[in-house]
Amino acid sequence: MASLPDAQPAATVPRPPLSERLPKGNRAILAAGVGVFLVAASFIRFGLSAHALLGAFLVAVLTLLAAIDLEHRVLPNAIVLPSVPVALALAALWQPHKVPIHLLAGAAFGGFLLIVSLVYPRGLGMGDAKLALVIGLALGSATIGAVVVSSVALWVGALVVLVRGGLSARKQTIPFGPYLAIGAIVAFFFS
Repeated sequence: MASLPDAQPAATVPRPPLSERLPKGNRAILAAGVGVFLVAASFIRFGLSAHALLGAFLVAVLTLLAAIDLEHRVLPNAIVLPSVPVALALAALWQPHKVPIHLLAGAAFGGFLLIVSLVYPRGLGMGDAKLALVIGLALGSATIGAVVVSSVALWVGALVVLVRGGLSARKQTIPFGPYLAIGAIVAFFFS
């Protein structure tokens, strides 16, 4: 009986460190400015409260991730994964009696995008599913509004790409993270 050769592990492309994936130049200045504005807006809108603190955290993370996704087409685990327990802890601080709703929203939104990314990995990344988990944990029942706004924003963005690039732009990819961020920010401030 012949033995099979040992399987060689698949070659992986090493990812650059997070410091190399952070926005640079004008994009970094714009992202920082938008982030500071939104953090201030959270405290202005909701006062010195746990809700404002949750919002400040959420908008800061979303602004940074949107800028990184626009530039590098990746949502780094080094930012997304630590955001999961922080979002849940801040949501529990704000609405301790609604923690099950926040958990359900995170599981539903994150789980739905996880299924989509597993079925069609070229169309959606795992980072998007993890970010959806963070958004659901932070927003709870307001996640529905985030999904609607994100979807509409994505369709508008896709339409703009098609109008600018013609039919050949159909195969062009667009990062989903910024659209998730827009939906979550709008839902946070207006729900």
